[in-house]
Amino acid sequence: MSKNVYILRERKQTGELHLFLANSTEQNECKSQHKSICGQMDIEEKSRTIFSCQPEDRARTQCAKIGRNICTTCVSHLYMDEI
Repeated sequence: MSKNVYILRERKQTGELHLFLANSTEQNECKSQHKSICGQMDIEEKSRTIFSCQPEDRARTQCAKIGRNICTTCVSHLYMDEI
């Protein structure tokens, strides 16, 4: 069984912050999607991890503390209503 979690990474060249949707596995590992939520960053790009494997509520809180440096398309995903 897996559940959705989030990873926030900073692109080294530009300092942009992007969110990646990931799945938390039973082995407490985090498997990320290849592209960021906005589709503008690949997981393989040179970057550093700001946080990893965070559930939506914790990711939302941490992103709010960081502020404007996060891609608005990525962060808006945390505030979408589920259908």
